[in-house]
Amino acid sequence: MGISWVLEVDQSVKSVERLLETNGAEKIGPFTVDVTPYIPTAQHSIDIPQNYVVHHTKFPQTTFSIIPGENFKKSPKAVCDRGFDLILSKMRNGTTPDLHGKIEISGGEYRLEDFVVRVGTAVQGTTVKGIVVEVDFEPCAVVAQCKELMTEFIKTIFAKYADNRPDIFNSNEGPQNYTPLDTMWQYVTIVSKLRKKT
Repeated sequence: MGISWVLEVDQSVKSVERLLETNGAEKIGPFTVDVTPYIPTAQHSIDIPQNYVVHHTKFPQTTFSIIPGENFKKSPKAVCDRGFDLILSKMRNGTTPDLHGKIEISGGEYRLEDFVVRVGTAVQGTTVKGIVVEVDFEPCAVVAQCKELMTEFIKTIFAKYADNRPDIFNSNEGPQNYTPLDTMWQYVTIVSKLRKKT
C-alpha cells in the first residue's frame, strides 16, 4: 500500500515528467482517478448529504465513498466492492450522480526507487482544471515513521509545495496506520477546490 501525498501543481504535465525523468524516474504505466459527486434529489436535500464516489486504478476492484465533513476523522466514509456503483444507481429517488461535476485525473505513473509518482491532468467534462501529482512511498504504512522522508522528497522535487502537508501528516495522535481512504480523502479535497475553478 504505502503512504501518499496528493498535491495540485501549477506546472505542465510535461515539465513534471521531465523533472522526474531527470532525477532518474522510469515510466511504469498509466493511471486514472475519477471522482463523481452524488447529489441528493430536491425532496431529500435536507436528509441526505452530498457523497463523493472515488475510483483509483491502483485499487481496481474497489469503490471509495466519502461524505466530506469538517475533517477526515469525522467524515463518514466507506471502502466498497466495485458493485457499489450499481447499488447507487438504484437509489435514484434519493441521490443522483452529478456527471457534469465529475472530475477525471489521468496520466502516467513513474517509479523512482521506493517512490511511485503519479502525474495527471484533471479534466471536468472537456475543461482542464489542473495538474495533480500523487507521491506514494510504498515500503511504509505508518505515517509517523516516514512523514519526514516524504517531506524531504517533496522538498527535493516539488519544493514550493512542501508546506502543504496532508492533514494526516500534521496529526499528533501517535502512530497511525495509513489506509487507501487517506489518499482518497486528499483527492476529494483537491477535486473540491478544482471544481470551483473557472
